Parts: sequence; C-alpha cells; structure tokens
Amino acid sequence: MTEIRRGAILNYTLLLLQIGVPLLLTPFVMEHLGAAEYGIYMLASTIMVRLYMSDLGRTTTTKFLSEYYGRGDTEGAAHFLGNMVALYTAIGLGILVLGLGLYPWLGDIFSTFTEQELGLYRMLYLMTLVNAAIMFPARSLAGVADARQRFTIPGVIAVSTTAANALGTVLLLVLGLRSVGLIALSIGTGIIALLCNVGYCFIGLRARISFRGQSSGVCRIIFVFSFWMFLNQLINMLNAGTGNYIVAITQGPVGAGIYTNGLLIYGHYFMLAGGLSTLFLPRVVHMVIRGASPQEQTEAMIRLGRAQLMILGAPLLALLFFGAEFFELWVGDIPGANAKLSYHICLCLIIPQTFGLVQALGWQISQARDALRQRVLITGFNSLLFIGVSFVVCRYYGIAAQALWAAGSILIQLAMLNLIHYRGLGLNVWQFYRDTFRRALPTGIICAVVCVALNRLVPLGGWWGLLLKLTVFTATYPIILSRLYATPDERRLLHVK
Repeated sequence: MTEIRRGAILNYTLLLLQIGVPLLLTPFVMEHLGAAEYGIYMLASTIMVRLYMSDLGRTTTTKFLSEYYGRGDTEGAAHFLGNMVALYTAIGLGILVLGLGLYPWLGDIFSTFTEQELGLYRMLYLMTLVNAAIMFPARSLAGVADARQRFTIPGVIAVSTTAANALGTVLLLVLGLRSVGLIALSIGTGIIALLCNVGYCFIGLRARISFRGQSSGVCRIIFVFSFWMFLNQLINMLNAGTGNYIVAITQGPVGAGIYTNGLLIYGHYFMLAGGLSTLFLPRVVHMVIRGASPQEQTEAMIRLGRAQLMILGAPLLALLFFGAEFFELWVGDIPGANAKLSYHICLCLIIPQTFGLVQALGWQISQARDALRQRVLITGFNSLLFIGVSFVVCRYYGIAAQALWAAGSILIQLAMLNLIHYRGLGLNVWQFYRDTFRRALPTGIICAVVCVALNRLVPLGGWWGLLLKLTVFTATYPIILSRLYATPDERRLLHVK
C-alpha cells in the first residue's frame, strides 16, 4: 500500500474521530458547563482549532522542502530548515507580544460579558496565547514528513493523541474540572503530538538542520511566502470562522454558544474536505517544477474535485434531510440552547462552501505557483466587507441574519477565487464545474427521494430512528453514486498526474 493511500486512510480515521468525538461529547460538555461557560469555552478553544487547521509553518515547510528534495539538494534543505526554525520562533514571540498587548482591551471588546465570565475568558485567552507561541516553530518542522510524502507515522500520532484527548475530557468532567482543565488538556495533548512529530522528523527521517550560513535571501523568500500564507489564513478565519466572536460581542456568551454549535459541524465538514487535498501539495509542486501546463493542472483539479464531491455528497444530503432531527437530539433541552437556530447557521455555512471545497486543489496550485499575493489581495477586500457588515447585521437583525450574511460572503469570496483561477492561473474554471458536476443533479434528486422516503417510512423516533435512517442512506448512497455519477476510471482519482 502506498504512503498516500495509508495517509488517506489515517486522515479519514482521524477525521472520523475529530468529527465523531465532539458530536458525542458536546451534550455531555454543555450539561457540565452550562450554556454561558460552554460559549466562553468554545470561544477559547476555537483559537486552538483554527491554529491546528491552519497551513502556517507546516505548509511552508512542505512547499519549499518539496522543491529542494525534487532537485536533490539535501544541503539546501538543511539550511532551509534552520531558517524556518529561526523565523517561526520570531513569529511565535511576535504573536505572544501582540496577544499580550490586546489582553487589557478584552473587557472593552466583550462588553456583554459579566465580570465572572470575563475573568474566565481572560484566563483561557492567556493559556491559548502561550500555546500559539509554542506551536509555531515546532509545527514548521512537522512539515518535513509531508515533503517526504511519509504520512503513516504522523497519522498514527494524530489519531492516538485525538483519542487520548477525548478520554481525558470525559475523565476531567467526571472529576468535576471545568473549562480551564479542558483547555489545559487540549494544549498538553497538542504539544505532545508536535514533539512526537518533530522527533520522527529527526530520528525517523534523519532530517538535518543547519543554523550556519543563514541566508538573508532565503529568509526573505520564506518570510514573503509565510506572510501571504498568514494573511490568507486570517482571511479564511475572518469570513465564516469568526462569526461566533461577532455574536459574542453583540449578543453575549449564550448566543456565541448557539452560533458555535452550527460552526462546529461546519468545521468538521471543512476538515472532511481537507483530509484528501492536503496530501497532494508535494505532487502539485512536482507538477509545477516539471512544467505542467494549466490544462494539466485543471484536469488534476477535476479528478480531485469529483472525489471531493462524492465524499462530501453524503454528509451534505444527510444534513439537509436528517439534520434538523439531529440537532434537536444533539443539543437537547439544555437551557439557553437553540437547536433550530444552530441548524439554520450550519446550513447557511455549509451549502455555499461546498462549491469552494470541491476545488480545493486550486489552493494547492496557488501555493505551488507562488500566486498567493494575488489571491490574498482580492479576497482581503471581501473579509473587510464581511466584518464591517457583520457587526451591523448581528447587532440589529440577530444571529439568523448574521448566518445568512456569512453565506453571502462565502459566495462573494468564491466568485473572487474563481476569477483568480481563471485570470491569474489560467485554469479552465468552466470546464472544472462542467466536468465535476456532470450528472450530479440527477444523482442528488434520486438521493433526495430516498431520504424523503426514509423520513416517511421509518417509524422509530429518537437516536435509534435517526441511526437507522442514516445507516440505510449510507448503504444506498454508494450504489446510487456508482450507477449515476461515477465514471469507469474513478478508481484512479487519488493519483494526480
């Protein structure tokens, strides 16, 4: 079995844990913390989730090391790693200083919080801030395995630490510890995972690092690429990812918890899409090095895009037809929780984002071709527009209207990204959508008919009834897919050539 196949299996095992564990634990956590503390806890933990999901450091290492290894320049790779560690240590310290500078203003930002709620958030904020400063330099080294296309050991480490974090969460809550203990646990398991990955980098892969002969030219190239990567990540977070902070500022911690529940499912959906595309950056870099044409890159996008659509189709249809029932059961009757509103938020984020997630390889192509600057400048305007309008919409029209505006913002950004792919990178966007969504409509209609029939025919209610419907749909979905959507060569979708 190839490393990419093993990596894909481990990635999706990890995703099942990252998706399934929060779904199972959220009602348990909400019951022990209460709606207000749960909202504050989710605000703080969102910082770590976004940092973990971000490409900073790791993707920069993967991109440049893939180029060095592609040319057989091991000495250059060692000097590059030295520059990376030095630069990202400085960035981590800079984040720590900026975060501490923002700390005195937290009371003005979250003016809707009580003194007790603000005191708790201040403590969690400091913990996550220190964690972010530590993560940066270590995470840059974790990209060595990706550049070597060695995904098995990092996958095993990630699966193990995720499982340990889930078991630890249950134990801490049973023992009576609350949000501070949960954040400390998440930080601890995250640091252990990073240390294991760095150890594998030097011991298992025998990577070399050299701090001698630091090159200002290499530092400048890394800094420029990392700067645009950072701005791109910031833009992504400022769109759909910071809606819960805007809700917290304008509506308070309970509203933030409601919004975060919808955002949580959206985040899992986003991770599901990223589990496959992130494995292909080294191959895309090699395509660019050997001079692959924009048409070849478009065809690679189509192959991966169809795979993404097949993977995302099942949870999207399940959410559309069984999601309302799931949210009612999942959130329950906890005081202050609003399951229907959380479901509305989730749909508003997921439906438009699907069209962007199927073309995720366009992001990898932008990195490989050093086209981040154009992408960031165009989408940055959309982020500023999103933030400015969000405060007005959420304050005067409520959380539901904020979710609708977030959906509109996602569509605006998608249009801008397609303009970059077409004008800036020369990719055939029209061919991509035509070939990726070919036969998707009749496939979706038949699946919808099956879902509606299940809702009418299954007599059971509660979790068992929902589980039965999901099981039948999950068994039926591949059959419909293979009959109506898949082409004879879909088995080769994981190979980007």
